Amino acid sequence: MGKAASALKSQERALIKAINFVKKARAKAASLGLNFVGAYLTGSRARGDYIVDSDVDVVLVLRGIKGLNLIERLRMFTDILEPGIELKVYDSEEWESEDSTWIKRLRKEAVALDTG
Repeated sequence: MGKAASALKSQERALIKAINFVKKARAKAASLGLNFVGAYLTGSRARGDYIVDSDVDVVLVLRGIKGLNLIERLRMFTDILEPGIELKVYDSEEWESEDSTWIKRLRKEAVALDTG
């Protein structure tokens, strides 16, 4: 059985929202002197098991933030963050690492929104 029309419409809106956010995030990263590597949709919206009210999980991959903690990374984007978007920010080395089971799982489900 397929998704209800309302769920499909919510997915369309979510993808548009994610893409628009990534455009702003790319510009913001550039203004901060950071190298944008990529952006990915993850979570239920990427896996296809979303519901109408599911949030939009976005992963930004940047170069040059390895020394920053989670809060410092998120704080760089709070002025452009929108309700309903759950953001994670990783350094490119972290994203490509095979050491983290969590990141390997994210990469497996990730749908590319912008790959630099």
